[in-house]
Amino acid sequence: MSKRAILLGIDGLSYSSFMKCSPRFLMALFNSTFRGVVKNDRLKDRTAASWLEILTMDTQNPTEFLSSPPPLPLIEATRADAINIPITNPTYGVLSLDLKNVDYFDEISKVKEAALMSLSRGRPVIASITSIDRALSAGKEDIKCKLYAEVDRAVKELLNVAEDFIVFSPYGEIRANGREPYGVFLASVPRPHEHDTVSLVQIGRLFLDLVGH
Repeated sequence: MSKRAILLGIDGLSYSSFMKCSPRFLMALFNSTFRGVVKNDRLKDRTAASWLEILTMDTQNPTEFLSSPPPLPLIEATRADAINIPITNPTYGVLSLDLKNVDYFDEISKVKEAALMSLSRGRPVIASITSIDRALSAGKEDIKCKLYAEVDRAVKELLNVAEDFIVFSPYGEIRANGREPYGVFLASVPRPHEHDTVSLVQIGRLFLDLVGH
């Protein structure tokens, strides 16, 4: 029987904005679950390549969105439902959105509903929310905390249903010199090495172990 486990990537989610935006549920997770820092130097400005590292559990060369997805061993091994994965545009999965046109808040809502549907069927889920990263990349700093609040509510609903979880960001916020190379890691299981940062490849392998395939 499949496990109701979720691997949820939230592009651009940053510890540096936790104090400013105070996402209540995420802050509670930070204080009550396993936590760490995702380190992503080489691929910090490459959304598709960052996700490919996770889904192939192997290092990848930087790339833009692909025209079609390659074999994705993590999805094949876990039989997880992929939801809005930004390796292609429109995104890859049972929920596929055009990232150039989808509203930031609509994306959060649609990803949440699709993930809840899969989890309710006992399916593992690998899902992505890109709204924070896309909004800040477009200079919409004024809605950042509203997006954090909406993401926070979505994460709370999803984790109330999931048996196990990994919530992470493949990189932090976009800055003048590019995206922060450090992302968030919050999980129901400890990171591979207690005192080390977490790599994208390790996130994929950890989810594989979590699902138990």
